[in-house]
Amino acid sequence: MFNKIDIYILKNTAVPLFATLGISALLLLLEKMLSLFDFVINQGGPIDVVWQMLGNLMPQYLTLVIPLAMFLGVLLAIRKFALSSELDAFLNCGISLNRLLMPSIFIAVLLLIINVIVVGFVQPYSKYAYEELIFDVRSGALGAAIKSNEFSNLGEGLTLRIEESQNQGRELIDIFAQKEDADGHIFSVSAKKGSFFASPDQKYIILRLFDGTLIDFDLNQNRPRILKFDMHDLPLEVPMFEQFRNRGNDAAEMTFLELWQKRSSGDTAITATIHSRIARALSILIVPFLAVPLGLVAKRSGRALGILVGVFLLLLYHKVIEFGLDFAAEGIISPWLTIWMPTGLFILLTARLYYIGAYKVAGEPLHKLEIISDVIGEAVTNIFKRLRAAN
Repeated sequence: MFNKIDIYILKNTAVPLFATLGISALLLLLEKMLSLFDFVINQGGPIDVVWQMLGNLMPQYLTLVIPLAMFLGVLLAIRKFALSSELDAFLNCGISLNRLLMPSIFIAVLLLIINVIVVGFVQPYSKYAYEELIFDVRSGALGAAIKSNEFSNLGEGLTLRIEESQNQGRELIDIFAQKEDADGHIFSVSAKKGSFFASPDQKYIILRLFDGTLIDFDLNQNRPRILKFDMHDLPLEVPMFEQFRNRGNDAAEMTFLELWQKRSSGDTAITATIHSRIARALSILIVPFLAVPLGLVAKRSGRALGILVGVFLLLLYHKVIEFGLDFAAEGIISPWLTIWMPTGLFILLTARLYYIGAYKVAGEPLHKLEIISDVIGEAVTNIFKRLRAAN
């Protein structure tokens, strides 16, 4: 059971943790949102599909955001205790850093379970759904790429022109369409408005026209046939419109159970993905041991160097594992070298930093690095002063 001190530590850890989780996810999504808007607009798809894409990208970003939020939550809590002398009070009462770390380990175990669920089961489906949305936008399944006041060639001799579009391209105003066959048969239609929808067999996009005129002209006839209509359906066969591939062809789209069932297939991509997911999941348990020593800061300085170093190490580890997965999936290098060796080095570095912070007298793991940064900062300041004086 948790005592009052544990609950106090949990509160001070949870606030920056959830804040970092939300802000980091938001920033990553905002960065991706601009490129997705540009992609969808250029492809002529509906804008609201961007929000579906961003929702499906969220589980992929959580693999980086969860460890980062865990790190900053624990570090900022320890940093606050160190600057406010609460850490000295804890230590003087016989509460060691190991004991103060217990609530953070509890949070790490919870995040480990969440991460396994997200990465092992949610992310494969969301990645597949994201790729399917990309396919649908490119193939035209979500609407044809029709621009106002321009003649659009839709293939098969069909030309379409509209004066105005509404509701993100779904509703068309003042429509003209003409189709010419190889034998010279010309079929023209004009309508006041229309809309797109997919056919039941998913092979065509139907252009439903309202209040218009249909002209059927055949070279073998003396005059064209003219027909007025209230509603008319014009099927448009989109060349790229086809069924999207089934999920599971890519190892990244398989759940952990599916990967485990195929682990003996000899596929290097499946083996590498299993190693990568296990390493990423277990690395969350290491994060509190990295955050605690980097959060130990002298009250006289209050520098945030530990935050910069820790974020850099986590980002570096994340990228190294990504590259390791790519190399191992191609069968170039064993995953034991590309994934587990960086993980082992990350554990050893974390263990060294934690040992200095927890068992060395006045242990500050970044003390030498702070001295170097002070020297560099002072040198840069002097250079700017001399340049300013020279001017």
